[in-house]
Amino acid sequence: MKKSLMLVLIACSLTSCSVLRVHKQDIQQGNVYTSADVSQLHTGMTPAQVEAIMGDPIDMQLFADDRIEYIYTFQKGYGDMQEKRVTLIFNKAGRLSQIL
Repeated sequence: MKKSLMLVLIACSLTSCSVLRVHKQDIQQGNVYTSADVSQLHTGMTPAQVEAIMGDPIDMQLFADDRIEYIYTFQKGYGDMQEKRVTLIFNKAGRLSQIL
């Protein structure tokens, strides 16, 4: 009787790790921006005006001074990663020329 009870307890303790899920935190990285923020952008803006709306960019292009990327990723604990990306291209005069 003691051996069978002990075996049941051991079996339950070993399977409990696979039955109970460990909590995984949501991971949020990058610039948090909304579609309303992006809709405020328009061609002809300076980089300072863009940063006032969108915040400091996380990803600065080292070899392309005319390009700024705003990247936001969100991953739910056990879900797939979602990514939002806005690329801004500036002309030689330092004014916003394209929003991708």
